Amino acid sequence: MAAASPVSAADSGALPLDVNGDAQISTEEMTVSVLAYMEQTYAGAGADAGQYSDLIDGAYVYTYWNKTAKTIPDSSGQSVILTRPIHRAVVMNGEAAETMRSLGFDSANVVGVGKYILDDPVFFPEYAGLPNVGSVWSPDYEQIISLSPDVVFIYADFMDSKGDEIQETIQSMNPAVHVLRYDLFSPDTYAGEVELLAAAIDREEEGARFASFYTRQMDTVTGRVAAIPEDERVRVYFEGADDFKSCAEGSGYHDKILIAGGRNIFGNATPSYPVVNPESVLFGNPGVVVKLQGTGKLDFGGYGDDDTSKTIGVYESLITRPGWNTIAAVKEGRVHIIDTDIFGGPKHFIGILYLATWFYPDLFADVNPEEIHQEYLTTYQHSTYDVHSQGVFVYPVTPIV
Repeated sequence: MAAASPVSAADSGALPLDVNGDAQISTEEMTVSVLAYMEQTYAGAGADAGQYSDLIDGAYVYTYWNKTAKTIPDSSGQSVILTRPIHRAVVMNGEAAETMRSLGFDSANVVGVGKYILDDPVFFPEYAGLPNVGSVWSPDYEQIISLSPDVVFIYADFMDSKGDEIQETIQSMNPAVHVLRYDLFSPDTYAGEVELLAAAIDREEEGARFASFYTRQMDTVTGRVAAIPEDERVRVYFEGADDFKSCAEGSGYHDKILIAGGRNIFGNATPSYPVVNPESVLFGNPGVVVKLQGTGKLDFGGYGDDDTSKTIGVYESLITRPGWNTIAAVKEGRVHIIDTDIFGGPKHFIGILYLATWFYPDLFADVNPEEIHQEYLTTYQHSTYDVHSQGVFVYPVTPIV
């Protein structure tokens, strides 16, 4: 007698092969489904696409998810119930795309990406040509829904109410689309978010391995600087792309300076990104100066630019500013430029390693941020990019003595 064919759950959101609706795939349900598929194939009748999809996904759930749906908590505090593995993902934020690559997620399962991912073809070559779903600030909802994604990845807390708006709009247009939210750029939360994301995309082992690599780099810095008394920590002046626009408490740049063991001379200023008086920089007499490029009016360098001439020009303009020849950082050759490509997002740990080596060269004499950067790209980003011969990430490359 022919085995009964289960009802397809391909479009219902139900657990595939769960005929009796008890939210679990029993051995009997699995067996019946396999026999039905084999019988139809043997008879030449063929199985429909929904039955085939259910069988494949049901076997996956049965084997890897302990026969039932998988509950996924994300960084926004919500829990999403997945009844199938992710086959079609839309990724709106580059931090998620980069971290998913570190975890070995198959890029063939990404069907659409955000505008800024497409704007970075050197770092994200595998996504060139994919549909553009807009930016997180201006999503193309029609495009997103037309791609029939299982999951859309967006920011968690970074965008405040905007993230809620995106999720609500997507799910009002198609309630079957899951929205998972991760920030994946903050040193305080990154390792934990890696583990959450790894669980969502079934890469738990890879997540543990990558989180260990990341934590090891961060612990190298925090463990060594912990013993430095506050009043002995190097005084740091940080400047963004705009002249004399610094950072203070409440900004990510300030936090990274502290992690690397520095004292931000404008840490108590307001707002979080204050424009400071040039004379106050001279008065603060920083021991190290760090200037940011790769954004705003200094939008050059990074992965997509091998020409150092503009960066050198910025450096020369810094050390020749009126009165700066009196600053300790200038007199001692401790003025540095860092690119946003390695100071924000998932690669923030590379920038922090550079800061630590600039702040305390003797303490971190055995640490080579460039080599760790290369290890990250080769081992976790699966990239052939060579940081020794490509890109402009810091200047000077070695400290000036």
